Amino acid sequence: MTLSIITINYNNCYGLQRTIDSIAQQDCNDFELIVVDGGSTDGSVDTVKENANKITQWVSEPDSGIYNAMNKGVAMAHGKYCIFINSGDELFSADVVRRVLPQLTGEDIICGDLCYGENNICPNPDRVTMRTFYKHTLYHQASFIRTQLLRDNPYDEQMRSAADWKFFMHELVFRNASYKHIQMVIARFETGGVSSTNPEQSGREVMEELQRCFPQRVLDDYEDYTIGATPFRRMFTQVELIPPIRKIIYRINVILLKIINTRLKSDWIRKLPKRIG
Repeated sequence: MTLSIITINYNNCYGLQRTIDSIAQQDCNDFELIVVDGGSTDGSVDTVKENANKITQWVSEPDSGIYNAMNKGVAMAHGKYCIFINSGDELFSADVVRRVLPQLTGEDIICGDLCYGENNICPNPDRVTMRTFYKHTLYHQASFIRTQLLRDNPYDEQMRSAADWKFFMHELVFRNASYKHIQMVIARFETGGVSSTNPEQSGREVMEELQRCFPQRVLDDYEDYTIGATPFRRMFTQVELIPPIRKIIYRINVILLKIINTRLKSDWIRKLPKRIG
């Protein structure tokens, strides 16, 4: 089997039903669906039982947090790759699995793109560098990860909201895992997840890990592109995350700003990079 879809749930029975429906509607059935429930008391277990014919494996028991549940799901998986479509999230269309299976070609991490809300497409990057992970991350709802990689290096269960970020950074930056980006929208993301409802905690965990891994002089190089930087400098840090057509628009804007600079003699415009991507 190539693919294991893992759904983590806790007291979100309506979101869970929506997620199961989107997975059950796939026009290809060459995958397994694993539901890991954290001992919900809101009727989620009834939802699981009512959809038992659509679910390959499930468990409902208390856990120590979302990453404990995610590691539990990986331990149950039989597929070569895992993807986490947690309760409330949905596969973007009924043909996602059929279209993506031929593209799971052995790389450690394969990422498509994510839809946020109705039609806001958030692409994962074509190329990953350390800048990708300085206070940013990949979208795990659109990421297919080799199951053995997740078993060898499980999510850090001591973290509350940034363990997926830590996993991606360590695997891709420090361990040089292979990576591929595919031009395809994989999932629709529901707001309200752990990192989005508690951004302060997530940001704190990210900075603590960065400080543990890098000397301050290295971090200062990245800080120049985020906090305290001009809006246009911050925009530049996101260029690798946006579609090619918007990169072209960005280049045009930079040229126009540099023309304006000849009139205003503004130093920050002059220092904008000449090349991106």
